[in-house]
Amino acid sequence: MKFVDEAYIDVAAGNGGSGCISFRREKFIPFGGPNGGDGGRGGHVYVVADPNLNTLIDFRYARRHEARNGEQGRGSDQFGAAAEDIVLRMPVGTIISDADTGEVITELLVPDEKVMLAKGGDGGFGNLHYKSSTNRAPRQKTPGWPGEQKRLKLELRLLADVGLLGMPNAGKSTLIAAISNARPKIADYPFTTLHPNLGVVRVAAEQSFVVADIPGLIEGAAEGAGLGHQFLRHLQRTRLLLHLVDFAPFDEAVDPVAQAKAIVAELKKYDQALYEKPRWLVLNKVDMVPAEEREQRVKDFVKRLKWKGPVYQISALTREGCESLIQAVYQHVAAERRPPVEVPDVRFVAPPESPPDAVPPSDDPRFR
Repeated sequence: MKFVDEAYIDVAAGNGGSGCISFRREKFIPFGGPNGGDGGRGGHVYVVADPNLNTLIDFRYARRHEARNGEQGRGSDQFGAAAEDIVLRMPVGTIISDADTGEVITELLVPDEKVMLAKGGDGGFGNLHYKSSTNRAPRQKTPGWPGEQKRLKLELRLLADVGLLGMPNAGKSTLIAAISNARPKIADYPFTTLHPNLGVVRVAAEQSFVVADIPGLIEGAAEGAGLGHQFLRHLQRTRLLLHLVDFAPFDEAVDPVAQAKAIVAELKKYDQALYEKPRWLVLNKVDMVPAEEREQRVKDFVKRLKWKGPVYQISALTREGCESLIQAVYQHVAAERRPPVEVPDVRFVAPPESPPDAVPPSDDPRFR
């Protein structure tokens, strides 16, 4: 299935049905009076967060969604039926905003969460509604109210705990295939990954986290170069970024330090909040570096990059160092998931009441 993370749609709720003017006219029954019913409500438009969906492709081609109008009122005290609501199912993580004003209407962050997008119009009043002691034969009615119509922008941001960041061919897809159940396409040419991939990493029983792999970034990505800038939004909800670096590039003229600095610069240009997220440095393909040279080359790399954060040396192909990386990532993610411990303010905590003084048995007259 094609991955689509942005779409524009039009939604229109149903109009309310109009009221009815009618009078009861039966043989041998005088003073029948008004019996025109009210119109029915128009259908609402709802959206539901579906955890089984991971793309907005259904809304790329079906862009108009209309609910039916409510039925008109009828005689014999019959009110019009309300129209059926329509429900649109979208992936968890979808941001729905008004395409004209840019105002965010809702963010679908909870599975099976249901939100109203457009409210159906209320039905009009029939002449039965206007009957009173002074107006015994009303001849007025009202039309139904129109339903809401909106033009919406849908933007999908994947919900993942960890995001993989790096240049093309840095080994991101190989890593996510090695540590999770994801099976992305892997090849020896740049931009093999054309859309984000999600993988669930199982650490132990009931211990797991989700990893997101996006297409590789190149210099100028923030201005639109390459493919990665289109998918950087999927890293904005992650708790941790893993910056993968090709530690042993085939081309000796390529400087891994310069590539790492370019990625960090593009990240800062795109979003300051994304740049400030916790980020770890992961040096991949260390199996291609001789063991006696590895330690010194890592020190030189970290010194030139002026990196102060955690550094991990792995080989996604041979899975060397992947287990220690997984354990460290899970500990960090689990700590982020725990709710903060609330420390009570002593200024507003009432002191415990002291128990009443007990009467010694010797002073009790019953024991004298």
